[in-house]
Formats: sequence, structure tokens, C-alpha cells
Amino acid sequence: MNQIAVVLDGLKQKISHGSTFIQRSYNSIGQATFHLPKPVKPETLQAFQAEFKQPLPSEYQTFLELHDGAKLFMLGDEGLVLYPLEEVIEKTIEAKEDGLIDEDYDHYWIIGEVNEGYLLIHTDHAKTEDTPYMYWKYHEGSTEDTDAIGQNFGTFLERSIIAQGDMYWEFNIFDVREDDYYVEEETEHEQAGVPIASEERVRIEIEYPIYRRGGFIVSFYTYENGKPDLWWRSDYDTMKQVHRSLLSTLDEPRFHFTEINVFQKEAPIWQNEDASGELIAKRVEHPQTQIMQYDGYQAFVNDLPRPLPGWE
Repeated sequence: MNQIAVVLDGLKQKISHGSTFIQRSYNSIGQATFHLPKPVKPETLQAFQAEFKQPLPSEYQTFLELHDGAKLFMLGDEGLVLYPLEEVIEKTIEAKEDGLIDEDYDHYWIIGEVNEGYLLIHTDHAKTEDTPYMYWKYHEGSTEDTDAIGQNFGTFLERSIIAQGDMYWEFNIFDVREDDYYVEEETEHEQAGVPIASEERVRIEIEYPIYRRGGFIVSFYTYENGKPDLWWRSDYDTMKQVHRSLLSTLDEPRFHFTEINVFQKEAPIWQNEDASGELIAKRVEHPQTQIMQYDGYQAFVNDLPRPLPGWE
């Protein structure tokens, strides 16, 4: 597992244990929300390189291949926002047209925002892996005036997570002899939102066998534009095998679902053998169905789908 994947997996483990209440500078506190979407599409990577005639820095591209953007440690509208790559292309082009990226300082891509400012990649510095290329600037003004973060994307992401979405590179700028640090007595508490989602929800269908000694068919669906999209389908001999497979899939670092729906359905007919070995087919008068809903992986672990009556 690469560095970016390890860092994100650590974040997901932290959140899955309920550690979503955060505190940032100036006593900005509340229940944070997180969103990690699907990986970037290969055609979007190709469109980026065609537009800017330069490959992405390897660490940043690795992140996009795991998640096409992110919203981390969000308290309302404030937090660490990393744009999807299509939005990076759009915002960078618009910024050049509007003068936000100054024509004499046009060596930047806008990849996100944090604390009333944009996150930038310095394109000249990004040509080599050993030159810090992450920068930041206020929303107002142009790229003539930017602040160097002094890191590449991987270290920036890890330290931003440690700092709970705060601007960690400014921590050492404060000087007690010159600056005032204060917190307001009344702090608004944000309502808790969806804990995390690299997928918003998942649908699992368990079809019971026609033969009493047959296998279970499991279909695993993720959602694309609100519609179920089949990801995989497999056969299993027992419910124990079904449980093991589902636990293994749902525990993968890239999949952290906030809603897991399990549909079990019995076949409308079943077949068996009589004493002579002849197959006997019978129609099931009222095929059983069962729907179970879980709020995330841990809830699924604590209450695994139970076999339908008569199939224990």
C-alpha cells in the first residue's frame, strides 16, 4: 500500500471509530463531515494532460486514482476541499481568463481551497519530485502574491489530516509579542452530518438456491448517478462463506459505505431428490424475502444478515 493510501486508510479508521468531533484554531469546533468520492476517470486524466501539456505530480495523481477530490473536516462550508480533476481544469482556465492567475505568474493549477483561500500547485516546481510545489493564496487578489506551503502533496495531505483541516503551515508564524490570539466566548456548534463516504451506499442481493444443496448467488451493487451498478457477482456454498466475502469486501480501505442494504430472496421453486434419486420440483407458495439496512460497516459486523427461516 502506498503512502497516500495508508494516510487515507488511517483517516477512515479514525472516523469509523466515531472520531469526528474536531477543534481547530480560534476554537472552531463541531461535528465534522467527510466525503471521499470515486477514483478519477482515465479520460479525465488524459483531458488534463492535453489541456496543460504536463503530467500531474505522482503523489497528487495517486490521490486522484483513489478519490477524485475530497471534502475533509467540514464544519458547515469550512474545511479542506480538494476539487475533482474536472473542476481543477475548469477553475484553472477560468482563473487565467479572469486574471486570478496573473499572466506574469501563470505557473499554477488551482486544486482546492481551505480557510478563505485557494490551494495551488506550482507547475514549474511540480516538474521534479524533490521541489516543494504546494502553495496557498487568499480568494481575493492574483497569484502575484502567494504563500509557499513548503511541501509536496503527500506530506501536505498527511499534515492537513493531523491538523484536522487547519492551515498547519501557519502555526509557527504567530508571535506572542506582535499578534493577538483570541477565541469568541460563544461558538456555534455544527450539526453532525454523514460521517464518511467513498461510496454513499451499497446494495447487496443474496439469491437463495433452487437446489436445497445448491449455492447462494451474491450480487454486489454500488451506485452511479443514483442508479445501482453491478460491481461483482459470485456463488457460495454456505451463508458463512457469504458473510466472509462481504466482510472482506466492505472492509477494503477504498470502500467505506454509510448505508448498506441487504436483500435476501428465496427462489420461487426448489428442487430436491427423492429416495430413488429422481429430481422433484416444487413451487414455493410464498417465497421469503428479507431486507436489512445498516448504517456503515461496523453495524453490519455487529448484526450479520441472518439466513431465512428454514435455511439455518
